[in-house]
Order: sequence, then structure tokens, then C-alpha cells
Amino acid sequence: MTNITQSVALAPEAGAWEALPAMPRAKRVKQATKSKRLTREDMEIVAALEAVQSDMEFLHNCFDHTTDAILIDSLIYELKAANLKYKYYLSLCKEKGIVGGKI
Repeated sequence: MTNITQSVALAPEAGAWEALPAMPRAKRVKQATKSKRLTREDMEIVAALEAVQSDMEFLHNCFDHTTDAILIDSLIYELKAANLKYKYYLSLCKEKGIVGGKI
């Protein structure tokens, strides 16, 4: 992954990562799945979701430290792509009943 990010002001989905609850992701998944045993596929989906969220945080941090206009543009596109991946994996989690509400 390249070192590029997007600013909150420029991001179409600005604030998406700030809206996430402060509780650690693993704890949220455990709480949401107490009555359901996670399959290997479920765990892979959750891991992918967490990886994308981590990528978004990394990209946002890179954006904060970038001054080059070309890199800023690149970071905007990468954050948009990461946000779409996040939405996809989150919808899979909700569809499979892995989480109830926001992860």
C-alpha cells in the first residue's frame, strides 16, 4: 500500500472513522456474537474488516503529513476505495449476523 491519505475536509465520507465507537473491535465482535459461534469464514470477514479500518487510519495519518498536491489527490482516491471496502465487509458482517449494529 502506498503512503497516501485524505483529509477529513476533502473526503466524501469524511468522519466515517470518527463515527466508529471507541470500544476495541475484538470486544465488540465478542459481545455481538455471544449466542453465535463464529465460523472460519466469519472470522476472515471480521479480520478483513479490521484490516481495512486499520488501512483507513494509516491513510488518514499519511494525509495529515503530506504536502504534495499529487500525493494528496492519490490519498483521496485511496481513502475512497478503503471506505467502499469497509462498507462492503460491514454489510457482510451484518448480513451474516456477526454484528448487530455498527462495528
